[in-house]
Amino acid sequence: MNVITIKINGIDYNLKGEENEEYLNEIASYVDKRLKALMDNNKKLSVSSASILTAMNVVDDVFKTQSKLLSLTENISKLEQRELELTEQLEVLKKQLIHMENYNYELKNKIILLESETHDKIDEEEVIELKNQNKTLEENSKGYLKENRELKVNNKELKFQLQSAKYKLIDMQHRLLENQIDLVKIKKEKNPLIADKVK
Repeated sequence: MNVITIKINGIDYNLKGEENEEYLNEIASYVDKRLKALMDNNKKLSVSSASILTAMNVVDDVFKTQSKLLSLTENISKLEQRELELTEQLEVLKKQLIHMENYNYELKNKIILLESETHDKIDEEEVIELKNQNKTLEENSKGYLKENRELKVNNKELKFQLQSAKYKLIDMQHRLLENQIDLVKIKKEKNPLIADKVK
């Protein structure tokens, strides 16, 4: 447990905390700035009133940050779900594409076989039908490939959005933690059992 002396509004306080000294000083500096800003804006405010208003402002920040954090978490969850859906859709398309390519290969072989038969009468209608089927399959394959490419692009964009949202979530968590610590420091300032005023 670290014990340090901090200064808020020109008054020294002994502060105990598990965090390192640099961090505790940073929190104290933040509270000091918020308190002084309130008192500078309203010279008639007492230290007690300004402390209460500072606490209210910090709590307001905490609540708003929690709300943003919740919204961001929900957004990340939706992005992850959409990414999962796109991945599954990609897998289905890949299987369909493989099936179409195999079928296309079979048709080509049939066409080659029919065209190479010189002893038997070639059923020209069957050849034409097979060629038409082959052409249709090639067009379908191109469509699947295009859709596959589009899904990959969408999936990449979703992954980028998801990563950005995760970074924002981490940032919001840090800000929330800072706001909660600010609130604790203000409470300690007002409660002599927690923070002893240095004589």
